[in-house]
Amino acid sequence: MIGIGVSISRFEILEKLGEGGMGVVWKARDIVLDRHVALKVLSPGKAADADRKRRFVQEAKAASALNHPNIVAIYDFLQVDGIDFIVMEYVRGTALSQLIPAKGLAVSEILKYGAQIADALAAAHAAGLVHRDLKPANIMLSEEGTVKVLDFGLAKLSEAIPATGQDTTQTIRSETEEGTIAGTISYMSPEQAEGKKVDARSDIFALGAVLYEMVTGRRAFQGDTKMSTLAAVLQNEPPPLNAIKAVPRDLEKTVTRCLRKDPARRFQHMDDLRVVLLELQEEKDLGLVPAPPPRRWHRGHLWPAVSVLTLAGGALAAWWYSQGVQRAWSSGPVRPLTTYAGIQSEPALSPDGNQIAFAWDGPNRDNFDIYVQLVEGGAALRLTTDPAQDHAPAWSPDGQRLAFVRENAIYLIPALGGVERKLLQFPRGTIYGGAATPASLCWSPDGRFLVFNGAEDGSQPSLWMVSIESGEYHRASTLPKGYYLETSPALSPDGHTLAFIRARDAYSTAVILQTVHPDGTISGAEREATGYDQRIPELAWQPDGKGLILTIRSGGERTGLFRMPIGGKPQPLALDSDIVHWPSLSRTGKRLAYEKRQLDSNIYRLDGPGPDGGPRALDQCHLRIVIDSTASDREPMLSPDGRRMVFNSDRSGFYEIHVADAEGFKQIALTAMGPTSMGSPRWSPDSRTIAFDRYENGHSSIYTIGADGGKPRRIISDAIRDIRPSFSHDGKWIYFASTRSGPLEIWKVSVDGGTPQQLTHDSGNEPFESPDGKLLYFVRRNELWALPLGGGDPRPVLREDVFPLYALAGHSIYYLRRNPPGLWVLRTDTGRKFEYVRLPKALIGFDGGTALTVSADERVIMYAQTDRRDSNLMLVENFR
Repeated sequence: MIGIGVSISRFEILEKLGEGGMGVVWKARDIVLDRHVALKVLSPGKAADADRKRRFVQEAKAASALNHPNIVAIYDFLQVDGIDFIVMEYVRGTALSQLIPAKGLAVSEILKYGAQIADALAAAHAAGLVHRDLKPANIMLSEEGTVKVLDFGLAKLSEAIPATGQDTTQTIRSETEEGTIAGTISYMSPEQAEGKKVDARSDIFALGAVLYEMVTGRRAFQGDTKMSTLAAVLQNEPPPLNAIKAVPRDLEKTVTRCLRKDPARRFQHMDDLRVVLLELQEEKDLGLVPAPPPRRWHRGHLWPAVSVLTLAGGALAAWWYSQGVQRAWSSGPVRPLTTYAGIQSEPALSPDGNQIAFAWDGPNRDNFDIYVQLVEGGAALRLTTDPAQDHAPAWSPDGQRLAFVRENAIYLIPALGGVERKLLQFPRGTIYGGAATPASLCWSPDGRFLVFNGAEDGSQPSLWMVSIESGEYHRASTLPKGYYLETSPALSPDGHTLAFIRARDAYSTAVILQTVHPDGTISGAEREATGYDQRIPELAWQPDGKGLILTIRSGGERTGLFRMPIGGKPQPLALDSDIVHWPSLSRTGKRLAYEKRQLDSNIYRLDGPGPDGGPRALDQCHLRIVIDSTASDREPMLSPDGRRMVFNSDRSGFYEIHVADAEGFKQIALTAMGPTSMGSPRWSPDSRTIAFDRYENGHSSIYTIGADGGKPRRIISDAIRDIRPSFSHDGKWIYFASTRSGPLEIWKVSVDGGTPQQLTHDSGNEPFESPDGKLLYFVRRNELWALPLGGGDPRPVLREDVFPLYALAGHSIYYLRRNPPGLWVLRTDTGRKFEYVRLPKALIGFDGGTALTVSADERVIMYAQTDRRDSNLMLVENFR
């Protein structure tokens, strides 16, 4: 029997939070992780049906991976002593149903909360989940004023599948108590109430009903009985908002559109509703929302008063703007520019804002070429056809030409198509292009030279300038010792300042400003416009030269758009909550384009060959998914005893370390150390401890944590870049890569801490000790090498691109090739090398960490796979 003071599994029950048709919700303390959680304990009768229970577990797993700050996180689904319960994030706050007063909320609160609810639902819809039971009781307001939407996926699975009206009535009667039923029906869409197929537009109707109640304090649809309430949903229109309470006309129109009986007449996408609410919120903040129509004034007195108020408001707004007071940013609609299949990336708006150039991997998703398309629509014009990959289109200031990168060269091509001209063949290293280190080009405002990112042989990427006329080039920046790369150069509109991004490592970047002379030479000291405590992938200048538009990445994959005044701090732009990249502005600044990505990576398991086996066909390997979510799940590693696995996931909004059993069940977040990122989880030989790296304050450090939880322990306290830890076979040492002596080298340190010892001196990363303890394998310049631990020089083992996709087991080295994706085996005792199996999809690459693990007996293999990687281009009109 569950009650206060009782412990179930690792949870101590503290208090009862609520009770509903599906069971009881308790506040509990997670004894292992020492945090409060909410336990939703399912009623035994609800879990008795095997099919319903199976569908419930499947949907709960999907809902648990929704990665959004306005969605209550589901941590786990457990079965203990015959009791089924869900472990959820505990939110200290109050349900919206208890906060709405009799006369409704203030307009500012309605818009603030409504936009957050819409944002949460938009994220769920993008993941293929329809809530179906949105109502004020399922919306929490934290003590900080943050919306948290509850019960994603649960309502869908609590319903039987209706076939007739009688079935639908039975569903309502059997699933919910009397009071709850009336509330649920009041927010149902007509199609849901009739038992028809529902989609995301049903949630839009429900949100409209919630907004109506937030405005008026009363439900849009309410009868004396549940059947009369159902009839009101199907047949009646609620009283107009302004007949009850004076509100802005645009808000009334928005709610009315949500509550259309015909789904085709509602908002078609939750993102559209979210944008409208955000715009109304911004206008409200600015004092620009049109006043609602007064309901009691005499007609003869109305118009003079309105005229006086309008004139006074206009004068006040003009004074307010002239004082330079910081204000909310506003914009027109956000709409797709491209909706092609595959990846449309690196958008570049033409100077006049009428055309967009971009890189696209094409209808067959086989090769990136440069395309141009009119912003107002029409087919895309393909400019390049070379079989090599083309990237980084950049418009000349006069809009006549485009520069782009192909392999190790920069080309120019007319904007309407024509003959390419090679401007520069970079002979001493690499011009970067692709996902790992994207190519970046920018023109000087006078069109005389280009800035690009490249690297001399054996060095990290920095910035260079090349003359358009002569093709001569020179260095534009010098990467400090121990730093990672420089990218995303952008010249200010007057050409006097070069802004770019410098990285200490993959997660620690800063915006750097440098003065530039008209002839392209650099002068003066560099200035750091930001610290190194965040990840900034790209930047672009505002056309007025007073600030920058940045993309800033959270501890997970989510990346937002920010505006940063020169000398100020980044401020978020409420435009998109997904993964966004590559901002580009027209010369007037009225149009902003960016890339919006959809990324889903999951973890798969298949049979291994064993120590003596050979190649197999994929259909003989029993390939199956074991970690499946809408978040980024990666870096799996099996425990040495084969009973558990550890992996890295950003499902909480930040990358955290998770553990599960070897089949992917009983998933638990082992760490909760956000808001930065962590990764590279590795088991100790006794399967009791996990080492990982964590990015913090512009550096990265090595930690360990018990496999059953506890407080993470930092092994080394130096403020340096220490990454990619792994244990020695006897568990006494931790190997890792570090920049403490310059470029990345392999070091080791005692598990108890102390002074690290350097092991390599010509670069090294990704260390793993052989199972017999005789060799230390590591990656050098993307090839696999081995260092004899008994003494001797390192030697190459695989002259192939393996980083970071390799694993050791017995006398075998397993590694993944990406093109085509295949799993290969090298037997170190016999020298035999073969492709074990050809894999079906793209793999997690350089940025995804170690994506391969093999059990000690070589009979189980796990790897991380990119199941969805798409992107389209978006346009913001009237951006300001």
